[in-house]
Amino acid sequence: MSRVVLKKGREASLLRRHPWIFSGAIHDMPLCQPGDILTVYTYDGKQIASAYFHPKNSIAGRILSFGEENALTAFARHLQEACDLRTRPACRLINAEGDFLPGLIVDKYNDVLVIQISTYGMERLKEHILSFLIEHFKPRMIYEKSVSAARREEGLKDFEGVIYGETIPEVMIEENGATHIVPIIEGQKTGFFLDQREMRYKIQTLSKGKRVLNCFAYTGGFGRAALHGGAAHIDNVEISKEICKLADKHNPDPSKFHYHCDDVFDFLQKKPLNYDIVILDPPAFVKKKADLHAACGAYKELNRLVMAKAPAGTLLLTSSCSSYMEAPLFQNIIAQAGAEAGKNIRILGKHLHADDHPISLYHPEGDYLKSLLLYLTK
Repeated sequence: MSRVVLKKGREASLLRRHPWIFSGAIHDMPLCQPGDILTVYTYDGKQIASAYFHPKNSIAGRILSFGEENALTAFARHLQEACDLRTRPACRLINAEGDFLPGLIVDKYNDVLVIQISTYGMERLKEHILSFLIEHFKPRMIYEKSVSAARREEGLKDFEGVIYGETIPEVMIEENGATHIVPIIEGQKTGFFLDQREMRYKIQTLSKGKRVLNCFAYTGGFGRAALHGGAAHIDNVEISKEICKLADKHNPDPSKFHYHCDDVFDFLQKKPLNYDIVILDPPAFVKKKADLHAACGAYKELNRLVMAKAPAGTLLLTSSCSSYMEAPLFQNIIAQAGAEAGKNIRILGKHLHADDHPISLYHPEGDYLKSLLLYLTK
């Protein structure tokens, strides 16, 4: 038997095309290995999907195709459709559930590809994925950076290394006229945060003649965008010594572009904030749902520090990439921070979504990135 049968009445989410099947919805499932592809039937015998399964996980199945379409046929079609949507030299080629390919991320940096696999199902399809990428893009390198808690929950070991081509530690890319350094091997995630492209461009358009503070700077993406937009002075704050060294090595203008190797909270407490624009784009403070309460406090304190010290007229771009931090809650936390700081605050804009990070209409959990562009007054 290669079919999974759902409990009576538990097919509603699949009929709405949500891509996950939870273990509690399953009436009958054959003995299977992690990553096996099985067809999915309603209790009364109608085939409604095909998915790969993990018998020990609460998310027991992840959909590859709906209806009666063959799973591998749909898989190949989704790969092609995802890549057909992208035309930029540097972009996200495949965005997991957003491209109907759960567990798979592929980023493209010119002729270098970086992949992340977080599920057993995609791990077992890796050879198909590599064949497709090599044939269609002929990359100089494919680097795999499959390192995540989600992967370990699947029972997979973390893996990182070159899986095709030559070894290329870092590349330079262009985005809206600004040049950025992407440390493939030593960097965070896949090397660069492509999902903030539109917000970097927004800062670029606002920066002419301005003094800019870029917190949690990493390789200086927002700072480099501000410099290209004509900023007079940029301070980047980043705690990683290795990243600071790399950023200094590729400093686009040492007279205007400066790095401070420091903890952001310490920097904000001890320095005057005489800037026109401040950017707060921290790493995810919420790694799991149990962390949400503590993360709310951290986001509030971070933003309160800036709001209390920043002069009237400051623009503040504040973001959260924590998937458990929903947008209304994030905005409420920022409002609390502003009230405690004694500032009047206007929202000038919200997050501008990067089009190479599509979100399935049926998978709202994929909408993880929030931003608020704020104007601070007394």
